[in-house]
Order: sequence, then structure tokens, then C-alpha cells
Amino acid sequence: MERENIEKQLFEIEVLQSIYSNSNEFTLDNEDALYEAQAYLSQPEDKTLLDRKLGFSIKFSADCIDEKENENKILLELVCRLPSSYPLLSPPDIFVRSLSIKLDRNFSEELSNCVKSSHDNDSAIINIIEWIKDNVCRFINGTSEKKSVQNESRNSEKQIYERVFFYSHHIFSSEKRRCIYQWAQELNLEGFFMPGKPGIICVEGERTNVQSYCAKLRSVPWQKLQIKESQCFEFEPEEWKSVKKFANFEEKIFTSNNQTFDLGLLFAFLKEKNLDYIFTLYFGVDGKLPSTN
Repeated sequence: MERENIEKQLFEIEVLQSIYSNSNEFTLDNEDALYEAQAYLSQPEDKTLLDRKLGFSIKFSADCIDEKENENKILLELVCRLPSSYPLLSPPDIFVRSLSIKLDRNFSEELSNCVKSSHDNDSAIINIIEWIKDNVCRFINGTSEKKSVQNESRNSEKQIYERVFFYSHHIFSSEKRRCIYQWAQELNLEGFFMPGKPGIICVEGERTNVQSYCAKLRSVPWQKLQIKESQCFEFEPEEWKSVKKFANFEEKIFTSNNQTFDLGLLFAFLKEKNLDYIFTLYFGVDGKLPSTN
């Protein structure tokens, strides 16, 4: 079944590349992942060829009619990651973003329902894009589609922010640590990650960027990766600056003077951010501050 999934994924990517063939419309996340998936079809015994998941983004537009019955083109980008169990067993990881308009919060929920009901179709991504084109206009907040007008009013509009805590069985790989940090920088997210066993990742920022980060994390192989806590907030940008927990994104290593891992230092760090309850979610016990002796 895994081989059949990869065959279907490669065929679907080929179809999408032919449809979205103009410059910058279709972009692969990693061409090596494509080559390795193609090689897997002739070497199905080599499961390492599936370590890198296929992913891509597609830029397209949807036509919307505003309140004055003027037609406007809304520029959108679909970001997609394909788990090896897609399409026969599970849906793709998909989210949609736009730099020109603000989408209503219900859009993500309805999009998720569409993705779940479409994934067993051989042309699932095409159908999902058509659904977006047909429905996205219903989820536009306000009437200011013009970017210049929206930019003027953006500071006074409330936005959706999210904070997510990940648990990983371990984080040792230098390449994985580089990606964890680099992706957060690229998406303007704050937070921290703790390498070692277990591994902890926390990010916060605009929800669309957090969702993009989550999709990127899931595109690489993990022994175990799960979300321990997810929190959503609605604030004006200036309000968010006063309630967010982190000023930047950094790697944190909690070791005592003898260079051994110290859970007390981790608890103290979380407590300083008023996030000490998170410690119990990760470890199942109440945290204790490190000894001062």
C-alpha cells in the first residue's frame, strides 16, 4: 500500500506541475525528496528513501465580488505536505495563506473538513483548490481588498495568534536543530527549543505562521512528535506584544554546573514565563526549582 501511495503522490505532483506551469506558481519544498520517492518505486525495500516527505506550494488566485459588485482577484498560496500514508489512509497537511487579505477564522475549520473528505480521491489537491476558489470569498473579513487600504488599517485590526508546545522523543541531529531554529526565524516566530531526550519545542506568533511551522516540522522524520498544548489568542498587534511570552526564538540547554541535565532549571525557566503548568503536561509531576546549594 505504501508503494501505491507514493505512485499516486508522484502522479498528482506531475499533474499539478502541468497545470501550474507558469513561473513561481508551483514550488517543490525539496527536489531531493522527489528524486528519492521516484527511486523508492524501483527500490521499495529501502525505506530510508521515504524519510523526506514530499511537499510543495502553489500560488493561485480567486475571483471575489465586493459590496460594490466590483470583481477583485485574491492572491492565495496553498502549502501542502504529503505523509507517506496519503492518499489511501490519511489526508495531506494543508493550509492556505494570503498576504493581501485577512481570512475569517472559520475558513481553516471548513478547509480542514474539505481536506478530510477529499483525500481518497486521485485528484484531491485539485479538488481542494477548486473548493477554495469557490468558497474563500465567504471568509474575507471586511471590504478592504485593496492592499494599501488594508495596510493602513492593519494595526487597528485584531489578529489570531497561537502558541504551540511540541514533545519529541529526542532532538539530537545537528541538521534537525538547524531546521528548527531556521524555520522559526523565517516565519517570524518566538519561543525556544530544548535539544536532548526528551526534546521540547515551543513557538508563538501569528497563527498562519505557526501552522506553517507545524507543517514543516511534520515534513521531517521523527521517532515521536506530538503537540502537548495549543493555545489561540485574538489581539491587536500592539496588545500581543505585551502578552506574548518570548522576545525571540532560541535554543535552550538546561545543565547544572557539572554539565548534567537539570529539570529544575527548565522548571525555573517556564515559571519565569508563567508557563510552569506546562512542566506537568510534559513530565506528569509537579516541577521543583533547582537547589541553591
